[in-house]
Amino acid sequence: MVAEPTASPDGPRALRGDEWPLLDHLVSTVFRPEMFHDYPQLFNAANRANLRVIREGDQVVTHVGFTVRPAVLLGSVINVACIGAVATAPEARGRGLGSMCVQDAFDHASAAGVDLMLISGGRGLYTRVGCREVGVDHRFILESGDTAGRAGVARPGLALVPVTAADIRALGAIHEREAVRFVRPRDDWERAFDCGIVMNTPSDFWGVADGSGVIAYVVVHRPDRVRYRKAEDALFVRVVEHAGPRDAVAHALPALIDRYGAARAEVHVGGHDMDLVRALRHAGLHGVPEASSGTIRVVDFPRLMGKVRPLIAGRTGHDLASRLVFEADERAGSARGGFSIGDGTRTIRVADHASLGPWLFGTPEGTHSVPQGDPSLAADLASALPLPALWYGVNYV
Repeated sequence: MVAEPTASPDGPRALRGDEWPLLDHLVSTVFRPEMFHDYPQLFNAANRANLRVIREGDQVVTHVGFTVRPAVLLGSVINVACIGAVATAPEARGRGLGSMCVQDAFDHASAAGVDLMLISGGRGLYTRVGCREVGVDHRFILESGDTAGRAGVARPGLALVPVTAADIRALGAIHEREAVRFVRPRDDWERAFDCGIVMNTPSDFWGVADGSGVIAYVVVHRPDRVRYRKAEDALFVRVVEHAGPRDAVAHALPALIDRYGAARAEVHVGGHDMDLVRALRHAGLHGVPEASSGTIRVVDFPRLMGKVRPLIAGRTGHDLASRLVFEADERAGSARGGFSIGDGTRTIRVADHASLGPWLFGTPEGTHSVPQGDPSLAADLASALPLPALWYGVNYV
């Protein structure tokens, strides 16, 4: 039975300054009471314009929140919005309010100059509007009893050491040298240390130090607090963010196993990160294909492709890259329409958002819809793809 509205919907719109208690009640009811504490990047006064809500009477009944940060993709800088804490009150469901608020978030993000949206989920609310899992990444696992693997990644002179908020400047300097990353303001580091929650789970921050100080870091879910873990399950360490020299990152895996008394350690490795892939494979570890976290949808295709044009030029040559024209059938932010790419004499078409994301960023299975049109242009562009997929880490909301 479809619920009847109790009052005319007000919104979607930005949360008002006096509505924080109403939003707290909604997300506490749908998720858990700690949401404001666990997601300070999202729920703060400076981000209020990006907390999109629908109100009915004296209740906020729907919320879609997002943050906006720049991100670096192998030298190209794009603007990324991360959606989280999407909620509709139980009594207001079945009327399309969530879909209205999601579309409002895409429209608002587009107006704010966002190129790409990351969504921390993959339910029908998102897949119906073209959001898809993407990424040609890997997950590597080191078992505690793998003597050869442990020896293969261990490095003399390195030690696992705890890090705190006092180390943010050093951690930020390590992070900013990553080739694919969010551009992270100090505030985000401070909030992560303050709440202790990374990617929805209580987490610990560790550095890897040599004689000169901390040269790499890893953020890990606390093994005894991993979500959905049963009491009888063996402890395992999940690395949810890492940065720094890859031999130091690899060295952290056996050290973490020993520190927590865990049965294994696992780490997500981006498809672009061949240095870490090689280091782990050289130690005898085998990676399994894995998507990046959540789902994505392109917000503004022409603007995104204009920003990554230098990356395309590096892979296809300047002449072709400079001639490429990228067009969308519909306005930026719209869930409808397809996309065209031409070089003056050749044209290809991507049917819709559901096809666009996997074509641009790849999939673990290596399968995606092939663009229609000139096969030679499609082949030329295939040599420039996939683009690297972003991993949330500390930026998860």
